Amino acid sequence: MPIRVLHIIGSLRLGGAQMCLKNIVEHASKDKVEHFIYPLRSKQIDIPIDGNMIKFPYPNYDPRKFLAILRICRQYDIDIIHAHLEKPVIGALVANIFCRVPVIVHEHGPIFRKSFKYSLYRIALRLLRSRASQFIAVSQATAAELTAKANISEKNITVVYNSVDTAMFKPDDDLRRKYRQELNISEDQTVIGFMGRLAHVKGVDLLLEAIALLLGPNPEMLLILVGDGPELDSLMSQAKRLGISDNVIFLGFRDDISQIINAFDISVIPSRQEPLGIVALELMAAKVPIVCSGVEGLAEIIIDNRTGLVTEQNTPEQIAACIQKLLHDKDLCMRLVEHAADFVTRFDVHCQVDAIEEIYVDLYSNAQNQESRQF
Repeated sequence: MPIRVLHIIGSLRLGGAQMCLKNIVEHASKDKVEHFIYPLRSKQIDIPIDGNMIKFPYPNYDPRKFLAILRICRQYDIDIIHAHLEKPVIGALVANIFCRVPVIVHEHGPIFRKSFKYSLYRIALRLLRSRASQFIAVSQATAAELTAKANISEKNITVVYNSVDTAMFKPDDDLRRKYRQELNISEDQTVIGFMGRLAHVKGVDLLLEAIALLLGPNPEMLLILVGDGPELDSLMSQAKRLGISDNVIFLGFRDDISQIINAFDISVIPSRQEPLGIVALELMAAKVPIVCSGVEGLAEIIIDNRTGLVTEQNTPEQIAACIQKLLHDKDLCMRLVEHAADFVTRFDVHCQVDAIEEIYVDLYSNAQNQESRQF
């Protein structure tokens, strides 16, 4: 009988944790694991997941959302709870006080964030850490932060890098022509691309400043921003203020990212904080040259002058200089994308799923052995 795993996540809006969950569920060994997904907020789903979805009509901040975890565990005979992001993690750890279901805490990045809300998360994680059977960190940097900020023992943390479906993200000349035609982009225009949430932590404001610096020598350059988020209005205002609105295309949320990525000539990831960076893996697989900041998890996958260009400081001037360098050195672009495409094979989705399913099997076996000893 398959191991029954309940995934708890805040929502299925666009995000790295959601993409990670989608990969785990949709590439699972069906004879080994049966997945159930419980999003605390289920009204808007940007990332549909082909799995057993559990929904409740409770409004935000309704405590019944968390009490439902106990009901789900009983109703579906859950063997393991796998919690993603801060609210589900705390809810799962509290639920473990009242039931014996082992809890996996999958740390995707909230441990890094600097605000009162996330300070409370770190305090709660420290207080409840003994309720977790296993911690998964998406990078070595994330594992180190769990130890430093929540006092999690290194022996209880397993690093499982996020992954990319390399069969899905790959260069395609036909798709490049199709999307550039749809967006009315000529072949002699240079397209700088960004994918991700339009939030302060992603540094899109820095990228807009960099484009403003580049447009003098490169008047035909276009910036395409794929994604949505709380900074959308302020970023549109910034583009207008900088006088670059005609050179910036806000595409919003798209469900065809693996295809539209082919329209990019160069991509930029100017994040102020990044636990790993699934977008970076997708770009590497699609052979799009990358310019990025050297923060946390990004530094583990983007090696300067090897798999991308890394800015010494995450400033508009440095971003612009790296873009300009790629524009004038096509041989460098070719070397970077070839090395990146080779490097990213170690992050194939099946490697991630195999590692996580191994954790499930170990936890399940340990739980069964403990029950046997009690009898």
